[in-house]
This record gives sequence, C-alpha cells and structure tokens, in this order.
Amino acid sequence: MNANGKAASPRRPIEREYLATLNAAVPLETWQAICKRAADDALAGDAKARDWLAKWLLGLEARLLTTLAAEEVEIDAAAAASREIESRRQTVEDDRQERERTREFLKMLRR
Repeated sequence: MNANGKAASPRRPIEREYLATLNAAVPLETWQAICKRAADDALAGDAKARDWLAKWLLGLEARLLTTLAAEEVEIDAAAAASREIESRRQTVEDDRQERERTREFLKMLRR
C-alpha cells in the first residue's frame, strides 16, 4: 500500500533499483529517527510535520469523520453526510437571520 492508501501496482525493475538505493541510504534506524522528529515537531505545533505525518498515517485522501462514524454504526454514510450538510446549512441560515435581526434593531435605535 502506498502513501495515499491505495494498493500499490507492481514495481518496475528500475523502481526496484531506486528503492534498493534509497533503502541503503536511509536504513530503518534513520527512518525511525526522522519519524520521531516529525512526531516531536508536530506535537510542538509544526503544521508541516503534522501534514507529513497525516499523509503517511492516514493516506492522502482523508475520509470524512461523518463517513467513519456512519461506518461504525452501520448506517448509510450518504444519509449521515446529508444530515450533516443540512445541519450546517441550517446553522448558516440561522446565523444570517440573526445578523439581519440585529441590523434591523440597530437601524431602529438610530432613528
């Protein structure tokens, strides 16, 4: 499996050579040190380190939390996402209406 979470296709001979060379240049202990440094940097607030770790740990195509939650309780993920979208739309509309009421109230006070 590659970094974006998809099944890797068979390696071409030249790719195998490059990977062997990379493996020789970056042994496991070095890679572990790199990963540890990235984790430490991420904990210290480094956004690039967090992004790099997320790419390797979660894959490039992050899944929506609503989809993951839907899979956990075995309900239709599309329905869960639709409910989430509708909820967010309603919140936006409620906020818009509240701003409009506030604007009208302030106009009334200025008269």
